[in-house]
Amino acid sequence: MAGGRTSRLAGRALLVAVGALLATGCASGDDVAEISAAPRPEAGPTSGDATTADGGSDTTGETGGTDGATGSEPDAAVPELEWAACEEQIEQLAATECATLPVPLDHADPAGPTIDIAVARIDSARGDDQIGSLVLNPGGPGGSGVDFLATAAVTIPTAVQERFDLVSFDPRGVGASTAFDCDLQLDDEVTLLAEGDDAGWEALLADGDELLARCPADAIELMPWLGTNNAARDMDVLRAALGDDLLTYVGFSYGTQLGTAYANLFPDRVRALVLDGAVTPSTDSVTVDAQQAAGFDRALQNFASACDADRDCLLTELGPTLEVIEGLRLEIADVGSFPVDEEGRVLTPGELSLGIAAALYSEDAWSFLVQALYVADTEQDGSILQVLADSYLGRQPDGSYDNQTEANGAIRCADDPDRPSADEVRADADQVAAASEYFDDFLRASTGCLGFPDTAEPYVPGPAAGAPPILVVGTTGDPATPYEWAVELAGFLDSGVLFSVEGEGHTAYGSIDCAAEVIDAYLVDLEVPEDGASCADDAERDPFPAAGDSEADQLIAFFDCLRENGFDIPEVTVADLLDDAKLGEILDLLDPNDPDFQPAVLACQDSLPAF
Repeated sequence: MAGGRTSRLAGRALLVAVGALLATGCASGDDVAEISAAPRPEAGPTSGDATTADGGSDTTGETGGTDGATGSEPDAAVPELEWAACEEQIEQLAATECATLPVPLDHADPAGPTIDIAVARIDSARGDDQIGSLVLNPGGPGGSGVDFLATAAVTIPTAVQERFDLVSFDPRGVGASTAFDCDLQLDDEVTLLAEGDDAGWEALLADGDELLARCPADAIELMPWLGTNNAARDMDVLRAALGDDLLTYVGFSYGTQLGTAYANLFPDRVRALVLDGAVTPSTDSVTVDAQQAAGFDRALQNFASACDADRDCLLTELGPTLEVIEGLRLEIADVGSFPVDEEGRVLTPGELSLGIAAALYSEDAWSFLVQALYVADTEQDGSILQVLADSYLGRQPDGSYDNQTEANGAIRCADDPDRPSADEVRADADQVAAASEYFDDFLRASTGCLGFPDTAEPYVPGPAAGAPPILVVGTTGDPATPYEWAVELAGFLDSGVLFSVEGEGHTAYGSIDCAAEVIDAYLVDLEVPEDGASCADDAERDPFPAAGDSEADQLIAFFDCLRENGFDIPEVTVADLLDDAKLGEILDLLDPNDPDFQPAVLACQDSLPAF
């Protein structure tokens, strides 16, 4: 399973975005221009035994000079970023600018062929207090940083946005950059493989061969160059092009591996690195994948235990949660598929498993998973589960898929020098599957790097000797990057500082409130927490609100109210809120210039959720 933040359901960010757009209906004139989705409240001043990055007790947080490093020498000819308004603004939440950054395909041959890196920024910093740019990577590998800015705009705290422009990019091979794209069509193509299913394994091998045969020749030629070290060198070119002497960076999930690579290649070009949802420095892929499998099992058990203990959780009407899930898996295997809202599609057994896994990335998504399982069990309706699976796979509003799935495999294999035989790959997949009680058939259906060309440069993590303090963040209930990996990475890095977050979900910054104060102080003022410091998620947080009390339920009730007060809008469901295509159609209807819109909003404003 991928560890990317992009596969995680950004439930609250999504609802905040919709609420911000709706709020424009209550404003007019110049007020409308001032409305945007508000980030989480600004963190208060830090306190305690924090020290600064240079060991002192005070710092301005300003960037300093550097004498260069050995990873590459982009400062010799720094490309100029020509910023222009992005072709598609991100749900009108913030004014985004886009640019294209040319970088060498092979950084050892700077005069050779180049590829393009797509870059986007939100010019959010204010006045003379601006420190520079905060570069973000959402993970994956294969996640689009350009797309991720929509989430960053509503989750990065105000205290940080006032001091930094938010910048992200699509790494080489991904999204709008020079991409490894084989135009996958993944509808109904999530495969499960039972233990000992020889015919199924042979079919998987044939499917893999067919996929690679369909990939364009230029994509195949790109594959060896997609490794993490090259992406880190690209990021250093970006740092220089942004005009920053030192890099300030937040990487989530795989983004922690990218940040680790950067710090090892360019230790004296680091200002501050937050590595949230840390990837282990181990290069033993079978052990790593087995640990991740166990992490997803633990997350599912935590979800089930919390649901079983909460009488507001709908599944308590049906029985113990894990038994409900097992019953659904047996039922869908028996009937073959469940119907869904979208014509021409069904929920397959593989999509059911993937939809469950996708919702485990965030505690905010638990309530959606409960509703998904409830309607699947009581009505054989797989609509919500399918949308959850689609969110993981990058399905687009037009029914196509972004390239995160193929890019994920290509980047991983560009980092891995091993090319085992088909029999060895199957044995490895069986070993990983044996580590999971709930997702074994999903994990067994892996063909690894079979058929992939050799890599140009394997990824070998290094300790980043000479780098300033690097903040490594681990969440105890993280399914995709188990907490133990953060402990390992912080100990592996010469200057690693571990910060632990007691909570559920994949990554902490922007989703678990208690983490913000410490991370903000580190990013802005270079205040480093004591190694091993921790915080805990809000113990009173309710992942299973009573019927009608969740933000999604309130938002649906608001849409119902608009319709009842004369505004022409179709009935909205939970699946619609999570489906990019249907949500886009709904948002297109919310036209403040429609004469029926503002009167309806005013009539219903008391029921507008307080985001």
